[in-house]
Amino acid sequence: MIVPPIPEKHSLVDYAALQTRVKDDLSMIEKRKRMLQTFLNRVAKHPELGRDHVFHRFLENGVLWSDVLHSPPLSVLPKNPLQAVVSKQADLPPHSTVLSNTLIPIPTTAYTLKNPDPRFEESEKFTYRIANYMNNNLDKSQRKVIRRLGELANDYAELGAVYNGFSLNESDAVAHAIEKIGQAVDASYTETGQMVTALEGEFAEPIQEHSQFAQTVKQVLRFRHLKHAQVELIEGSLENKEENLKYLLQMEQEARRLEEAITRERTIGSNAVDIDEINEAANNPVENGMPYGNAGRRPKSWGNPIQMISAVGHTLQGIIDVDPEATRRNQIGKTKDAMEVLQNALEITRKDLAGVSVDVQKDLDRFQREKIRDLRDMLIAYAKIHIRYCQKNLESWQEARTEIEKIPI
Repeated sequence: MIVPPIPEKHSLVDYAALQTRVKDDLSMIEKRKRMLQTFLNRVAKHPELGRDHVFHRFLENGVLWSDVLHSPPLSVLPKNPLQAVVSKQADLPPHSTVLSNTLIPIPTTAYTLKNPDPRFEESEKFTYRIANYMNNNLDKSQRKVIRRLGELANDYAELGAVYNGFSLNESDAVAHAIEKIGQAVDASYTETGQMVTALEGEFAEPIQEHSQFAQTVKQVLRFRHLKHAQVELIEGSLENKEENLKYLLQMEQEARRLEEAITRERTIGSNAVDIDEINEAANNPVENGMPYGNAGRRPKSWGNPIQMISAVGHTLQGIIDVDPEATRRNQIGKTKDAMEVLQNALEITRKDLAGVSVDVQKDLDRFQREKIRDLRDMLIAYAKIHIRYCQKNLESWQEARTEIEKIPI
């Protein structure tokens, strides 16, 4: 969800270096009050945060936030939000041990989606563009204008004192006219200071807030991107496991066929050797003057090349793996178990992604409507502030003109 930005605080370095001045900085205190009030109003209107008990405890006096963090439901949340079911749309338990399994891949923000959702892809581009523009252009330029208006107000204060002092050197109508000009300049100083304060509270601070909002929206879209990436990575892991299982099953079938072939060849080969020995004994009872029975047997010849290849293969397998058949079946069992885990995780993450997409889109639509209302109010306030500033200055300078026209020529 898109959470309203919490008002910024001074860093510890600022407190250490400027402790006395910071405490007495009334403008900063007033700014924090305004932004805190805006934050609370936005939270109260938020459809989820306004009813969240954890947030209510965050606002309660006397409640230690560390105790809240170490008690349910926050204490049971996984460190990585991708290992939990975050969508309220999906009919799933919020805590699933399947997603915490080491087999479940965790994507990074650098992952490029293979099948991105066109709606959210466009939302990401638009949000990144708006966030960069708000931070690097609008917010920076508005701060610069307010700073220069503050400097202009200080210049008006000095100039008003100069005109008032100058009027003491003149007399009669000229002195009154110069004094009136000094008063008009003093009024410009006052009105410029008031305009700076009004612009900070009604225009610059909302711009700063929406600049932070843009960063929050980026984080929300980035999380949905990671959830989508997780689904794709699980799909890829499941496909790899399926290919691996298919390969192992093929090896199992090949091993069985090879074993059957070896068994058949051994039977045929042994029968052939027996027949050859019988024929040889009948045809050549004595060789080289020595009885055949006392002579060494002739070297055994392989009846078929397959026999020799099979024997070599079995010898190598025996050297590499004591029981290759058991190892292969163990790998098949582990692969099937991993596929079951990945399949369950895939079903959960797909439902969670669908629910997250609905939740994010709903919150984006709500935020867009709220942003349009805020921009409308900001621009109206900007115009009214300048109108009032110009009207007050016009009145002061019209009075000065009346005194100037009284100077005799």
